[in-house]
Amino acid sequence: MKPRRLFLTVLCFCFLLLFGVAAAQQSKQSASAQREPIYIPPNSLGSKVTGKDTLGAYSFGEFTAQPGTGPVPHRHSREDESFYILDGQLEFRIGERGERLILAAPGSLVFAPRGIPHTYKNVGTTPARALVIISPAGLEKFFEERNALQKELPTTDPSYPGRDKTLSEKYGLEYSRDW
Repeated sequence: MKPRRLFLTVLCFCFLLLFGVAAAQQSKQSASAQREPIYIPPNSLGSKVTGKDTLGAYSFGEFTAQPGTGPVPHRHSREDESFYILDGQLEFRIGERGERLILAAPGSLVFAPRGIPHTYKNVGTTPARALVIISPAGLEKFFEERNALQKELPTTDPSYPGRDKTLSEKYGLEYSRDW
């Protein structure tokens, strides 16, 4: 199956599944809650659809990773993540010690279930770009709060590590620098 067709099939399946969850959650919401269609123009990074838009079912975003960059190995206690690579090459390491290695090129989809440690790194020479679906929603608030913290304090400030750790714990994230 062609990568584009596979991506569309997987994406449709995910949305159908997630919309079912959203519909169930919506029935619990107040009848006065209004939802509107969303249009996001091209070339806008970050969260495109948030939990507020999906009644908490999922969030959907886009990110760019510069060559040689990626997050510290971590695990989510609450969310599953799906990454669809648009440009560049990301190397994913998955497992307690990063024993599973996946080189993800454009058209690849990587699913990282909650509870399993993972990370990625741009191993190419150009920026990598990917879409990410996080389910259930909520982690987008972590990224907003971390960005605000980084604007408030340089990462070299002595109080930064403690505040960052508190923020990570608030969102159920656990980091490991053991790899």
